[in-house]
Amino acid sequence: MLRASDWREARAADGSRYWFSVGLNKFSWAIPNELKSQADRNYEAGDWYWVEHPEDGYVPAKKAGSGYTSVNGDNIQPKRDSAKPDRLNWLNLTNSEDDLVMLENVNPAVILFHIKQRYHTNQIYSYVGPILISCNPYKLLPLYTPAILNDYIKRDNRYLKPHVYAVANQAFRALVSHGASQSIVISGESGAGKTECTKQALQFLAEVAESSENIEQMILMANPVLEAFGNAKTVRNNNSSRFGKYLEVFFDLRNCIAGAKTTNYLLEKSRVCFQAKGERNYHVFYQLVNGASADMRKWFRLKPLKDYHYLNQSGCDKVAGVPDGRLFNEELLPSMRELDFQEDEIQSIFRIVAGVLNLGNIAFQNTGERKCRVKDSNVVQDAASLLEVNSKALNEVVTKTKLKVIGQAPIVVSLSAEQAKFARDALAKFVYEKLFDWLVTKVNRVVAPRQQSKYSIGILDIFGFEIFELNSYEQLCINFTNEKLQQFFNFHTFKQEEKCYREEGISFTKVPYIDNQPVLDLLEKKQKGILPMVDEELVVPKGSDTTLIRKMHNRYSKNPHYREEHKKKLELFTILHYAGAVTYDSRGFMEKDRDKLNDEAYALLSKSTCVFLASLFPKQDTRNKQAKKSTLGYRFTRQLNTLMKTLHSTEPHYIRCIKPNPNKAPLQFCGKMSFDQLRNSGVFEAVKIRKAGFPFRYKHKEYFRRFSCVIPEFRRKWNRDVISNCKKLIKHFGLDTKKVQIGRTKVLYRAPEHRVMEAERQIHVERICCYLQNVIRGFLARCLYRRMKAIIPVIQNALRSRKVAVLKAALEQADGVGFEMKMTADARWMLHVFEEEERVEKLLQSLINEDPEETFAELTDALKTCDEIKYNSPLVQQARKIFAEARRIRDEIDEDGKVAIESLEVKMLKAVLDRANALRFPHRSAVIEKIIELLYNTSKDEFVKMQLKASVKQGNRERIIATTIKLKEISLSRTAELFSFSKCAILISSEAWANKKFICFDRKALAVSMRKHTTVPIHHSLMKQWRDREAKRLAMLIFKNILGYMGDRRYQAGQELLLAREILEQGITHVDLRTEIYLQLMKQLTCNPKTESQNRGWDLLMLCVSVFPPPSMVENYIEVFIRQNAPKMRKEKLISAMHHRMYDMKEGAQLIVPDPTEMDRILNGSVRRRSLCHGYNTSIAALDEIKKLGILSVANAVKLGGTGLTPNSTPRGSSRAPMAQQSSSSRRAPARPKAPPRRPKPKPKNELPPNWRTASDPDSGDTYFYNVITKETTWDRPT
Repeated sequence: MLRASDWREARAADGSRYWFSVGLNKFSWAIPNELKSQADRNYEAGDWYWVEHPEDGYVPAKKAGSGYTSVNGDNIQPKRDSAKPDRLNWLNLTNSEDDLVMLENVNPAVILFHIKQRYHTNQIYSYVGPILISCNPYKLLPLYTPAILNDYIKRDNRYLKPHVYAVANQAFRALVSHGASQSIVISGESGAGKTECTKQALQFLAEVAESSENIEQMILMANPVLEAFGNAKTVRNNNSSRFGKYLEVFFDLRNCIAGAKTTNYLLEKSRVCFQAKGERNYHVFYQLVNGASADMRKWFRLKPLKDYHYLNQSGCDKVAGVPDGRLFNEELLPSMRELDFQEDEIQSIFRIVAGVLNLGNIAFQNTGERKCRVKDSNVVQDAASLLEVNSKALNEVVTKTKLKVIGQAPIVVSLSAEQAKFARDALAKFVYEKLFDWLVTKVNRVVAPRQQSKYSIGILDIFGFEIFELNSYEQLCINFTNEKLQQFFNFHTFKQEEKCYREEGISFTKVPYIDNQPVLDLLEKKQKGILPMVDEELVVPKGSDTTLIRKMHNRYSKNPHYREEHKKKLELFTILHYAGAVTYDSRGFMEKDRDKLNDEAYALLSKSTCVFLASLFPKQDTRNKQAKKSTLGYRFTRQLNTLMKTLHSTEPHYIRCIKPNPNKAPLQFCGKMSFDQLRNSGVFEAVKIRKAGFPFRYKHKEYFRRFSCVIPEFRRKWNRDVISNCKKLIKHFGLDTKKVQIGRTKVLYRAPEHRVMEAERQIHVERICCYLQNVIRGFLARCLYRRMKAIIPVIQNALRSRKVAVLKAALEQADGVGFEMKMTADARWMLHVFEEEERVEKLLQSLINEDPEETFAELTDALKTCDEIKYNSPLVQQARKIFAEARRIRDEIDEDGKVAIESLEVKMLKAVLDRANALRFPHRSAVIEKIIELLYNTSKDEFVKMQLKASVKQGNRERIIATTIKLKEISLSRTAELFSFSKCAILISSEAWANKKFICFDRKALAVSMRKHTTVPIHHSLMKQWRDREAKRLAMLIFKNILGYMGDRRYQAGQELLLAREILEQGITHVDLRTEIYLQLMKQLTCNPKTESQNRGWDLLMLCVSVFPPPSMVENYIEVFIRQNAPKMRKEKLISAMHHRMYDMKEGAQLIVPDPTEMDRILNGSVRRRSLCHGYNTSIAALDEIKKLGILSVANAVKLGGTGLTPNSTPRGSSRAPMAQQSSSSRRAPARPKAPPRRPKPKPKNELPPNWRTASDPDSGDTYFYNVITKETTWDRPT
């Protein structure tokens, strides 16, 4: 009995998992029962099936009585008429294949399950036999990069994942190798990604088969043009092709692209006039309106999108992420010019587009029974002007028509407003259709083959099978097309399979041919089909949609593929297509099939003075009579038959595009919706055909080479008869020769046999690989050992020599060993050490006699290198002593810098920085960098905050006060708007204040007066809340005192000081009253028209701030009010007095009312107060000056040397001339000390003492000397 430990997990060549038992030589593709948990075994126990689900299509479900229980626990009851469900094979859930036909027990449910699983892992492509399934991911995936494209060009498709490039590559290689034309049939419903697949296939062909005349780029250039005029946003797709097309790419004898031809089918003309909610008209309309230049807007009389009836019906005029204006100017116009469109043609095209838009704006008004008129004649004028036709004639065409009776003159009949709209829309639709046809013809002329071409690859981008709630004539034509394509697909697939089996001479069960010819006969058979019947009804007198449907019911009542729906409605009928039953509404069939513009409208357009437009509508007598009588059904049937004839002459390849969900959302897969599309596209029919045969095929030699490894003991006994060898292998596998058949050239078999053979082969391949790895690795290790052993003495001898050249040669020889030994790595380090020793020794020899200030940087680097390589020669020791002396000065600067950083005094910081810059090579350490950061890169308020912290740490009370005041000043300068008097939070609202007055005739005016100067007493306090009721009562009395002091209310003369004294006494006694006093003063100083009253008010405020400090809740409002409103002469005095009372008053000091003499001194400014912030403000002002200079001054100091006094004229590391010999013209002196009084010009000497430099006097040009440390200057040479 097997145990769990007997099994081993492995991977096959295709990446799928399997398990095998080493001892018993058994294998399993499914997880063995011994490895499953009891819960897993219980879960899988019972009968499991694939059961239909209304949302997910199919789900795994367990049999439970008469119903089923899904994996989610849902109870599912099968429908009475539903087919018996397929049994679930758990192996199908764990193993996957790129080609889903290769799965065991494959059925529609299994295919749907794996497509969903692959979609959720961003594998949007899958093979189902000969078909490539493509699911729209609705997001950008890295699947179309140049690297991936190159992989599919260079490598065999068998080793690459499914991809549209693989299909295109297969088609191209078949064209080259077989010498036969190919076709790629791409189908799917709107929003499934057909257009993108077409573009990517075309991109691949353009890349793999370039042309000498760059014609492949011209073909790609046609895409933006045709997409702009033929694609639109729908609810299903943002870039939906609203026409079918067959693009034929021709190749020359060298297999390079020679040209192309596009055939278009069934353009959706109705979209020009109407779009459903959430959809748009064709892209070109929006691109023109949004992207036109100013001149074009003027020429074409363009308006905003919302002003066009043809563009504003759906409520959607933009597509997310699609810039219409940019696409117009960067893609559409350049592409048209690249495709050889002439400028006059481009102008005419967009003139017609604008004319179509203006036609849509023509509105009508009924003027009687079956009569109407145009509402606005100016709109008709604009449309006629753009189309260059007579406006009166245009008016007649859209409001009247002519009835022609044989033998009589035409009768002019007026149209109702509703009929006129149809006439207007018909005109617009036909103009746009003719324009689109001309564009296709123009593109075909430009990219037509320049030379003879024998073969081609056609790409068919065609509409998929459509089943809507309301299906009309368009759906009948589309589904007719898909019936034709399905017949072609079935026939081709069956034919290829049967041909292969006959050529191989094997026995096989004949695959039933799924023939839909009866449905095609029902649709197109001459004189009997539905489409010919519609044409016939058009020429029958009094023919109508009603007579048509009655005739159809009578003629096809016994046809098994036709069903009447008269129980629902007379006009409905159903056709049983291969993809399912579709019910059609016959209303409008005849009008849509007629597809003809009336003669009056045609004649109007053919007479247009716009030559381009007139050429689209040749005059009546030049038209072919057959063209006059041809219907849409007739033309479309002819086009379709021509297409099928072309496809039958090619070798086809299939791509079925699937729209996974209706919401255009990534990673969202709707099973039922996707299943219906797979069924409608014939995928499941392909599976039936392929599974009925033998999908796995190898040529005899390939089969033998692949599987001969499973019998290694007979590898020398194989004979030359390959067929007999293949039979021995099949016998070894224990397989039935009926299931693995040997044909004339190939061995053919199915998926179960394939898995058995592949699993056993994989086991033997792994064993062989392990053995080969052991042998080869041992051989390689022995070779490496011999090479390593040989190189060791070479390296050792080179190290002993201590010669760079010898060691380099040894290391070059060691590079060929193939392995980096520790000895080799050590030798490389020693080579570096030897080279550095030589370099440093030479460098120090040149620096040792130089001024260390001149060579400080080079000396620092050299000694650092010596430390790294641990080199300490006598010369190095001498250099260290010189360096230590130069370093001492810098260390002193750093110590002073630390003290300055701790104190954050601006002058100290600047002084240390000046000393660091004064050195010949400016000193830059962490301390100096910190100082630079503080002075130049720290904002003022942040710097003051740091100073405040430093002051608190030092316990410096005066500096704490100064920094606190400065911080507040900075803060209020930024937030002054928040502290304006009108926004004071403690003020009662104006309306509430006015309502407090019992009797008032104008409360609105009273409310306005609350926050500005008044001359009458107030009826209520200005504050919202009071803690002291006595103080609240006194508020109105205080205001009267203020009125009296400011002269706004008359009291006994000479009582001003008594009134002020009473105000101050009450403010000292009642703390709450202080806030009210300050609010009343700000009120009376706001909008005060009297100068004398203002001056007295500021005096009273001066007394208040000098006697009692403003409460915290109002102090910011007071300070901002003073700074914004106080006269210049009073502002600083008021602020200073307030700060003294707030910050400099001793703790616990008693507030007293000043006597009259003291009051006079306060008002006259005679009271001397010590400055709280003068010194500090000076320091901050210095900081401002430093910041004005900017960090550039520091950078200049580094570049120039010193403080920018004497620039270093030679680069670092170069030999320097003595200082006395340097040219004065090479120096700049932005901050040089002034020259001393004149002295006789001294004679120059060769050397200067340390820290002394020379400079030129800017006035005389003479040389003087200065000390970079002490700033001392002299004309005499220092000693």
